[in-house]
Amino acid sequence: MEAISLDQSATVDELVEACIQAFDETGTLKDPSLVRMFLMMHPWYLPSTDMAKKLLLKSQEESCTAELRTRICHLVKYWISEFPAEFNLNPELAEQIKDLKDLLTTEGNERQSQLIDIDSVPSYKWKRQVTQRQPSMSKKRKMSLLFDHLDPSELATHLTYLEYKSFCKILFQDYHSFVMHGCTVDNPILERFITLFNSVSQWIQLMVLSKPTAPQRAAVISHFIRVAQKLLQLQNFNTLMAVVGGLSNSSISRLKDTQSHISNETNKVFNSLIELVTSCGNYSQYRRRFSDCTGFRFPILGVHLKDLIAVHVALSDWSDPGKSRVNLAKSQQLYVILQELALIQTTPPSIDANTDLLNLLTVSLDQYHTEEEIYQLSLQKEPRSAKPAPSMIDEWAMSVKPKADPAVINKHIEKMVDSVFKNFDTDGDGHISREEFEIIRNNFPYLSKFGELDKNQLHSNSHV
Repeated sequence: MEAISLDQSATVDELVEACIQAFDETGTLKDPSLVRMFLMMHPWYLPSTDMAKKLLLKSQEESCTAELRTRICHLVKYWISEFPAEFNLNPELAEQIKDLKDLLTTEGNERQSQLIDIDSVPSYKWKRQVTQRQPSMSKKRKMSLLFDHLDPSELATHLTYLEYKSFCKILFQDYHSFVMHGCTVDNPILERFITLFNSVSQWIQLMVLSKPTAPQRAAVISHFIRVAQKLLQLQNFNTLMAVVGGLSNSSISRLKDTQSHISNETNKVFNSLIELVTSCGNYSQYRRRFSDCTGFRFPILGVHLKDLIAVHVALSDWSDPGKSRVNLAKSQQLYVILQELALIQTTPPSIDANTDLLNLLTVSLDQYHTEEEIYQLSLQKEPRSAKPAPSMIDEWAMSVKPKADPAVINKHIEKMVDSVFKNFDTDGDGHISREEFEIIRNNFPYLSKFGELDKNQLHSNSHV
């Protein structure tokens, strides 16, 4: 058959045949661009189980030669090796591939059957778990659990760790669902990621507003601007957007007395960061900066989700009224975006994360306040004098409202409390003092009081 051009159209059967013919009998792949694009993008047009069924039926046709059957097996082998999570998380798909393998064995095609190894696919169940996984610690080291005194670089790296781990759980099916629905309905993994983004912004606002005086609030703002600088150095644009978005939110930007205590140099740095992530020119500054990055880089996911939706809305899935020919121009444009996001998941940052700090940070970010509640806190600090200016940062994720899961939050709190006592209960008697307890509380601005102290003015682990 003639080669298929990626700027034309083709039926699904033509694409399946082209992918089979892209392999020779030894398994050498002649056209990886088409094969990888179709294997990633085919769920846009037909379920993976239907794709597997097509391959099984094709291998059983009377006209199927031994050479063609071998090529089909090489295609299945490549499919499994490039997209293993799809087979681990879709039992029906895995079962169909096992049926193909067993059928080949039964018919005496042992050599072809051995090309297909579905049993060695590792587990990807963690990609469907909404709770955060904890890092394995190669070495123990003490670290301050007080965010006010934490080095900006340490806070930036740990925020990067949390957000990147959440990002790595997102699969093709999550992006596909978001584009088709235009929201995160029945999409808990992507919803959790967006919620984490929003939580970072809100936590920063609460940390600023927890301070009683304007100079103290200005110091917190300046501290987080330095965190933002470190995030830029790490090439973590997603968390950078969250931090800048939090600091430029109207609840913070309206604090004129507070802003007056921030140095001109710090304001200059902050304005340059705003310009970098602003939506002006379709995020042109960010796009240029991101494209120049090498090694680990973390994109502003909201920008790329908008790109996916823009392509989906602008172009039809099919190039004919009968919906029989796939619009390959659209598939290719979507594939370029999705392939870049997939590659980023394979290039992790080099971070030595501290488990105790992660536990405390996770609980801090689990707290939720409405925009109105935060704005009222801002008014309490500095009463209204003029209508606040709108934020320059595009609130791409604000439609997602976090759903408080008591079981998840309790799990996070238990880990946080253990971390606190491990670091502050220096004499090992199972108690921390009131002074130490109040210091820790500063990490959770506006959290309700935990209750009365013990008679000896101490808090026990179980009490906390």
